[in-house]
Amino acid sequence: MTEHEPDWQTVKGEIVAEALKRGAAVARVAAPDALADAPEGQRPADLLPQVRSVIVLGGSAPRAGEWSSPRSEVMETVGTADRIATLGSAIARRIETQLGYYALNVPTATDQDDRAFLDFPAAAVAAGAGGRSLAGPVLHPEHGFLYLTVILTSLPLPADGPLDAPACPAPACVEMYDDRGVTPCTDVCNIDEGGCLGGEVQDGLVIGRRYDANRCRDRVYHYWVPGYQAVLERVLSEPDADRRKMMLYGSYFTRTMWSITYSNVSQGQCLECMRVCPVGADKRVLR
Repeated sequence: MTEHEPDWQTVKGEIVAEALKRGAAVARVAAPDALADAPEGQRPADLLPQVRSVIVLGGSAPRAGEWSSPRSEVMETVGTADRIATLGSAIARRIETQLGYYALNVPTATDQDDRAFLDFPAAAVAAGAGGRSLAGPVLHPEHGFLYLTVILTSLPLPADGPLDAPACPAPACVEMYDDRGVTPCTDVCNIDEGGCLGGEVQDGLVIGRRYDANRCRDRVYHYWVPGYQAVLERVLSEPDADRRKMMLYGSYFTRTMWSITYSNVSQGQCLECMRVCPVGADKRVLR
């Protein structure tokens, strides 16, 4: 560190403290090189050429009351994902206006060919904001499932690195697998019974994970843009005027339009694998 160079650990601590104070449950930093194996166009430098640090924030998980509701429609209409993205924008603005360094809050929407702008789970794992799970989402050992946002910045912040041990499988999952050959998530959404998830647990580690991405997408985004596109395609090819009207004014298309215009549920309309996940479950049990 030169005479006029800031103490980057202190700078990092201030950014992390502000993120936590404003609602993040987890705030960690990864080095851009940790994502060097990402496909072309999805590497940090492809989005911000000046990038020197990758800040990962996790938070805005559904409330305990929403998890406990027996009505799955509750979770479908109380989206919380954009709250953490909004916090990411605020932190990026602080970095640029107060510190004078580039900062880009990576869009949580999709790019061309419906690809993510950046692999958020990979960034979270690299930063230690969580670890990959048998179900798919990144899980933090204390908080479990969290929504993520990623900020790319030219600040040269010290990297945290990945967790020492993954949160998945949890001890309860290992015990259940040894007894029944399934974990809570693969039990509720078993790939061999029309679900999305499968895999084995050996010596406390997940191996041979199986995941039907297309089937999962249909369930997770069934009232979002893909649903809108599917119904619109069928409407345009339907020759009967009465059936076209029924399809356009029916409950499915109405809920689809609601979700992409008002309800803020662009992510996670299923979440049943996370509802039964024991990691972070203590945060969802209240009086």
